[in-house]
Amino acid sequence: MGARTKRNSFNLTELDYEFQYFIKNMSCRAVMRLPYKYRCRMATQVSDCKRIINFFNYFRMMYCSIHIDNKTTEVLFMFLFGFICVAFLWLMSFNIGTYFSPVLKIISIKLHMNEYLAGVTFLAFGNCSPEIIANLMPVRADAPIFTIAVGNTLAIMLLSGGTVCFLRPFRMNGHSTLRDLLFLLLGVEVLRYVMVKEGDVTLGEGIVLFSIYVVYVAINIADVALLRYYIKKLRAELDNLGSLTPPPIKEINAKLRKLTSWEEQDDIGIKDTTKYRRSRDTGNHFSNMTSSGYFVTPLPQNRPEHIDYETNRNRLHNPENPRNLQLFTEFFQSLNPVDGEAWQLGGWCNRIYLIARCPLVFALQLFIPVVDYEKVKHGWSKLLNCTQIVTNPFVVITLVHSGVSSVYESWYITLDFSVSMWSPCLTVPLAIVIFLHSRTDVPPCYHHLFIILTFFSSMVTLWIAVTELEVLSEIVGIVFNLSESFMSVTFGAVSNATPDIIANYQLAMQGYGRMAFAAIIGGPVFAILISMSLAFMFNHRVRELGADSWVYGDLGDNCYLFLVITIVTTVWWSVTFNFHARRSAGVFLWLVYLQFLLYAVCVEWDLVHEFARDQYFKPI
Repeated sequence: MGARTKRNSFNLTELDYEFQYFIKNMSCRAVMRLPYKYRCRMATQVSDCKRIINFFNYFRMMYCSIHIDNKTTEVLFMFLFGFICVAFLWLMSFNIGTYFSPVLKIISIKLHMNEYLAGVTFLAFGNCSPEIIANLMPVRADAPIFTIAVGNTLAIMLLSGGTVCFLRPFRMNGHSTLRDLLFLLLGVEVLRYVMVKEGDVTLGEGIVLFSIYVVYVAINIADVALLRYYIKKLRAELDNLGSLTPPPIKEINAKLRKLTSWEEQDDIGIKDTTKYRRSRDTGNHFSNMTSSGYFVTPLPQNRPEHIDYETNRNRLHNPENPRNLQLFTEFFQSLNPVDGEAWQLGGWCNRIYLIARCPLVFALQLFIPVVDYEKVKHGWSKLLNCTQIVTNPFVVITLVHSGVSSVYESWYITLDFSVSMWSPCLTVPLAIVIFLHSRTDVPPCYHHLFIILTFFSSMVTLWIAVTELEVLSEIVGIVFNLSESFMSVTFGAVSNATPDIIANYQLAMQGYGRMAFAAIIGGPVFAILISMSLAFMFNHRVRELGADSWVYGDLGDNCYLFLVITIVTTVWWSVTFNFHARRSAGVFLWLVYLQFLLYAVCVEWDLVHEFARDQYFKPI
């Protein structure tokens, strides 16, 4: 009786309740079919549109704040969003190259890893961590995450792997490459079985996927331990042979060649990248790499010499210097967003690029500390690093807290300072103590602890960038009436793979070819097993009965088949070329991805049928 009286007092009818139910279950794509004057109200009320936001509510910005009222303006905004996507891609690549990769190299050295193990663990984690974050965000609560994960894996292996093979051919770790490719095949087969079997996905199956990755990492660690054991054993054998009279020269030379090969596999260090950096800044880098011909594999280049990072640390140190020598000069030089060497060596196009990126570079420099063994003093700047002790936790906590709270008073998120406002109570005294204790001409002994600040701030920056990219790509697909699966395996996969391409390409050019190729294989293993297992564990909608149909996606079988083809053909050309990455292999990988895109476009335009079976619904 009370409910009936309340309904009548507001003059609500059955039609009103039906409309509320319709709004709750309406797709955001349906909003695009309405006249422009109704889109503001509908975009703010439809639950599906509220899901496609992160730090910015782009629908509210377009239809409520700017009041788009025609198709031409809407299309122009899509081009603007494309430009914003490019900015976010650059932000991710700059973050990875400037802050994240140097930290991963330092951690690898501290943990006594070799180049390959560092690639399949830390570098793979760095490359694929944005994907894990995105899978746990609301924007992917109902997304075809199987298609997204396998599509991203294809883009990384074919585009990034093709780029590394084409631009910097190198000698691969044969047994490690074969083992990891087979693990990737195992992971994708187990994942597909979990997805296509009858019934729903269970928590236990997510744990099984996670356990496979644990075994994979354990085998890689055991492989390094065995390699180092046999290196010690071979050295002992060489000492015994050297003590014989007369020494067996042929046997000693054979063992020396084997020892050199094993030590090269076990080698990791901070390499001198001065030649690569100057070639890049002058704009002659690509022409230098292709001087022998675009499709002619050049002779293997000598590996760059290692940098003595202890010498870099103490290069400017003099105990007789004042503790705060050139304090403010160093501070302003560290905050300068324009690279002086790149400015002097580059042409006018490169200088325009350096000027255009200044605002974003300056914003990152304000709160993310640089810890890089290649730099003089390892990137230490006393006054700037002391201020970053205060600004870094404040900014990171504010961004994370605001993102979790998700409060919007307009088309952008409302920053929440209720927790971060207390962080200076701890960080200001710490910054003062470090300022009084440290010097300007040498980093303190605890400088490597700044890695913690760099790591978490880089992760937060990557999280924001990848989620905004996800939101923007979905909005562009909705406006142009493109399916979510198609956008995920084309624009979304390429945009997600672009930072990986840049990071792996830079590592290969710097002489870390094995590390780059290890990440190209290890990253997909991480994405297939960890990102999907965490989604199965924490996304309850994925475990609902019947969820496999939308989790698998329309293009799931296309992605799966092309990934199997990629793995098998990569094993084939690796063995054929005796594990030498050649330019022809890079071109082959690009052509396979081009064929995959051709199939995706034909499926989207209904020219061909996807490999998946048509859905069959049992009659009620």
